[in-house]
Amino acid sequence: MMKKTLLAGITFVLLGVMVGCGNKTVQQPASESKNKTTNVSTTDSQVSEKTKVEKVKTIDVSDAIKIYQEKHPKTDITSVELESERSGLVYKIEGVDDETEYDLTINASSKEILRDKSEKLDKEDRAGVKRKQDKLDLKDIISIDEATIIAEKETGFGTAQEWSLDKDLSTTYWEVKGVEGRKEAQIKIDAKSGKVLEFELDD
Repeated sequence: MMKKTLLAGITFVLLGVMVGCGNKTVQQPASESKNKTTNVSTTDSQVSEKTKVEKVKTIDVSDAIKIYQEKHPKTDITSVELESERSGLVYKIEGVDDETEYDLTINASSKEILRDKSEKLDKEDRAGVKRKQDKLDLKDIISIDEATIIAEKETGFGTAQEWSLDKDLSTTYWEVKGVEGRKEAQIKIDAKSGKVLEFELDD
């Protein structure tokens, strides 16, 4: 089974709002307090989104997929990864046809193709067996940034360390892993609808 991990240095946001004045508690009307909380959340979300774009200057996963499909048009994609190498962030995309497996590495900033490898599938995986089993449904999938926002909202903490675009039966999903101290969160998100499928927190 091929590695299906996407690495990205994207930070989950933990938002806390504290209001204090000496030893006195300042009370506000419910409607005013609610509006202020909403405004702060919106502002922080915008800052977080801007930071991600500036910090990780990479092409979108859809652009990387397009580059692969132009290079190997008669294949199906089975794995998409975003990870760090010495040269910087790269996309690693794997795919298959009925007889051969392909591995394309793309510079995530310049779109340059760094490596393009292929090898024959094992006998038991040929004749479309692996192709049918591992093919990802990539139509209308949510972006990495969209999956990140969903994960932030669900977990409320952590640093994104691993990404995996995988499938379970007919469902293609993002799996995002993040850490906070000794805790690790794993969340699975439907890659089409954005619905949270599973959330695990390990102490």
